[in-house]
Amino acid sequence: MLKRPVVPAIIVKPEASTHPLRERLSKDINGPAFVADLLLQRGIEEKEQARDFFLAALGKSQSETGGPGMLGMDKALEILRAAHASGEKVIVHGDYDVDGVTATALLYQGLKQCGLNVGWFLPNRFQEGYGISYASVAKLNEQGAKWLISVDTGISAVAEVAKAKELGIGVIITDHHQSSGELPPADAIINPNQPGCPYPNKGLSGVGVAYKLLNALMLSLKGETAERFLDLLALGSLADNVPLVGENRRLVKAGLKAMSTSPNIGVRALMERVGVDPNRLSSGEILFKVTPMLNAMGRMGSPEISARLLLSETPEEAASYLDQMVNENNKRRKLDQGITEHAVRMVDADPSLSSSGCLVVASTEWHEGVIGIVAARMVERYRRPAFVLAIDAEKGLAKGSGRTLTGFNLHKALGGAAGLLEKWGGHYHACGLTIKAENIDAFRDIMNAAAAEHLAENDFVPRIAPTVEIPLDRLNEENMLWLQRFEPFGPLNESPLFYSEEVELLSQPKVVGDKHLKFMVGTPTARFDAIGFNLGYLREYVMERTRIGKIAYYPEWNTFRGERKIQLRVVALE
Repeated sequence: MLKRPVVPAIIVKPEASTHPLRERLSKDINGPAFVADLLLQRGIEEKEQARDFFLAALGKSQSETGGPGMLGMDKALEILRAAHASGEKVIVHGDYDVDGVTATALLYQGLKQCGLNVGWFLPNRFQEGYGISYASVAKLNEQGAKWLISVDTGISAVAEVAKAKELGIGVIITDHHQSSGELPPADAIINPNQPGCPYPNKGLSGVGVAYKLLNALMLSLKGETAERFLDLLALGSLADNVPLVGENRRLVKAGLKAMSTSPNIGVRALMERVGVDPNRLSSGEILFKVTPMLNAMGRMGSPEISARLLLSETPEEAASYLDQMVNENNKRRKLDQGITEHAVRMVDADPSLSSSGCLVVASTEWHEGVIGIVAARMVERYRRPAFVLAIDAEKGLAKGSGRTLTGFNLHKALGGAAGLLEKWGGHYHACGLTIKAENIDAFRDIMNAAAAEHLAENDFVPRIAPTVEIPLDRLNEENMLWLQRFEPFGPLNESPLFYSEEVELLSQPKVVGDKHLKFMVGTPTARFDAIGFNLGYLREYVMERTRIGKIAYYPEWNTFRGERKIQLRVVALE
């Protein structure tokens, strides 16, 4: 168990709503006041707006009508229709995270169903490295590719795409990452974030962009949509933490619904293996139970097994891939726990690190496949941006992952250090980079200077701001059903964090799983099990109390031995 000091958390009590439309909206939807509050916080003021939000119907998401299309879409469709007619070989080139793997499976299956001569390729992070590389281009050339279609990658692969063109391979880039400058010389580029693209939804995931291409092609060739692949879109979009508003919300909501009756043998087998009830799917269960299994393979080396699971044609085939994934996921857990403990010791033992505004830690002993997880844990623990770098001593290079908190834009910060980097990319909240080991200290200095410029002292103190206050005795099944209508949750449509105060402690707190705090709270008329993940270090603090002054939590369903009860997932207490 990690020794973790008690970091003071400030729970900010939600202000009582004074919105003039609160009472009317509550009556219009025939729902409780807290639901009206949540809608108003999202800018929803009218009954019809609320109806549209809760239904989140696909509508225009299934066609390119009603607004500007994506730059490069027409050219890409022209190329693929010609490849369909000629039989030229097309290979989908993906990436090794869940977004890239689901995008690969989606586009490969869709193009195959359209009648194209299609294959797929996913890089091994230790052999070909991230994204399109000289090594991956050479492999695709050996396989006879006439066209390379990237998914979730490629927008920065200028030299690599040029090499493909030299070899006679045409290239279509589909990506959603921001470019770091010059665009690759591809035959077509589809990316809502490329300069000059008028498409309004800049928050599509990589699999979301691939879906838009496939949907347009299927409408063109077959007169039907790609709706049958929405389960894969939902998996990749949730894993990539894209904003869940507007089109993304409609697509992912439809994808979760499709997942409950998914025709994909691998998806069904995966949900069964991790204990997810397809009839009661939530974005949280997908994120905490399903996507980590898919991600484990790419982190540990090759994501091919994850892709083959999603492409399985029999339950027996899916089961064999799942067995391999479970083993790799167990290895991944041990690795990231060990690296996290090492990184924590490193920071706590070095005052220059522990007092810095941005953590940059590196070691030759770390496995590059799990450093993204470790970076996220460092942000959670120390409440500051963090970069974790795995150094390859033989090559003199380090590969790193960065995670951040609000107020520190990783993509912008890396741009300020671009002269030190061999390769980099990402977005506001997460990034990847390659740097010479000799430049790590200079990189740390630049990141600390950026943190000093953009972060204030109070940004480093955990400030928990619950969304809505509710007395515990009003937390019932009916209100949980109202809460479920806000699904799927994610950025810009966060799961509401609830606040209650002066609640009774009804059991002695105990630490379970080495680091989680489990206890029971309630009122004279209601009682609930509570679990605080990674809050085991607060056991003595809680034991000293008979009442808890403030508690911030997510109410959620917990099923145990066939019994379904409301459980509080506590994130902070005072």
